[in-house]
Amino acid sequence: MRADKSLLGLFLTASLALAAIAGPVSAQQPTASQQVGIQRTGSGSFSLDVEGADIRTVLKAISEFAGRSIVPSANTKGIVRVSLKNVSWQDALKAILRSNGLDYVEEGAIIRVDETSKLNSEKVERETANARTLELVPLETRIITLNFASASEMVAPLQGAMSKRGVIQTEKRTNSLIVSDLPANLDRVSAMAEKLDSEIPQIEITAKLVDVDASALRGVGIDWNVGPTDGTDAEFFDATPNTPEFLSPGNDNEQALGASANTSIPGPTHTFTYGIAKSWGFIEAQLSLLEENRKANIISNPRITTVDNREARIIVGQKIPLIIQDVAGNPVTQLTTIGIQLRVTPHLTQDKKIIMDLHPEVSDLSTQSTVQGGIIINTSEADTRVMVDDGQTAVIGGLIRTNTSTVRRGMPFLKDIPLIGALFSSNSTVDQNRELIIFVTPRLIKQMAEN
Repeated sequence: MRADKSLLGLFLTASLALAAIAGPVSAQQPTASQQVGIQRTGSGSFSLDVEGADIRTVLKAISEFAGRSIVPSANTKGIVRVSLKNVSWQDALKAILRSNGLDYVEEGAIIRVDETSKLNSEKVERETANARTLELVPLETRIITLNFASASEMVAPLQGAMSKRGVIQTEKRTNSLIVSDLPANLDRVSAMAEKLDSEIPQIEITAKLVDVDASALRGVGIDWNVGPTDGTDAEFFDATPNTPEFLSPGNDNEQALGASANTSIPGPTHTFTYGIAKSWGFIEAQLSLLEENRKANIISNPRITTVDNREARIIVGQKIPLIIQDVAGNPVTQLTTIGIQLRVTPHLTQDKKIIMDLHPEVSDLSTQSTVQGGIIINTSEADTRVMVDDGQTAVIGGLIRTNTSTVRRGMPFLKDIPLIGALFSSNSTVDQNRELIIFVTPRLIKQMAEN
């Protein structure tokens, strides 16, 4: 019995010792999220409605919700009074901190909270230290050889990717860029140069300038119901509203057998019109027929190749010397182009359509002169933009003039006999409207079209 009592005493003593170590049993404490009443409304959003909660408790609740470590500084103090509905934890954190003059910065996996002014000061100090460090880092040099782009054209776009210490030089012989900059910037500049150095589409511009009888244009097959592609009217320039003379490509007036003509050419009208050729093959056939019947005259058929977004210029005319005065009043001879000029800037779209900026210009010397005896140059020019398919033809027209011809008709040989020739001949005046038509056809070079 005494042994049993001893064992019982030892058991009671051990139980009391364990109870003393463990302490009193208490109920489970609520989490910070439960204390402030965060209600999850989605995978990354919640609602929060607190009035007078300590900001550290609210930050702890957001930390529990987001699964991120938020470390407030000793200066993080304040009372939160907010009502947020269905917001992300990032937006809630920004709103709560900034309403109390605080902000945060992410340092790896930790979000550190402190006063806004202090964080800004730290940012300035870091940037200043980084700038001083970069000034001490030795520069490296890399040579970038270009395939398609011109080295001089690449300098400006690459400057934005370089540091203040960076320098770009060009080497024309090998079409290369010599780039000296911080090692971290060289890879960025090289990658940008490689991306910009892409093959540029080449476009062939074919122009046909035709002087044609205006009445014969009705059946040629031109749709004149087109305008600029940008939704605005074409911009027209007219240097002289009453042009007394036009640079004629020749005498194309239809004459009867055994007749002679004396033609005067009044000035053209000054309104360009634009159209699209429905079928170029049909138009070529019609122009050939009109040329055979002397109702059309092909002035020129130039062809030029340019690259995308690069202007092509076609000139059909003459360069005449004009004497002008320089700044000091001394006479200087200057060559001036008189005739027909066409500037075309093509642009290839993603769907292989071609937008053309067109600038036609027609000029001639006026028979009139200034009070001082100077020469007057009559000019008609316009600017517009049209969009056509690859190989489709845009048409520029509207430059109409009237040819007045005095035609002498009569019996061959007899009409030329002096004195009595008038008995076998008669004179008549014929007015014929002529129009200058410019056909412009862009074609994508085959190599680019196959790609």
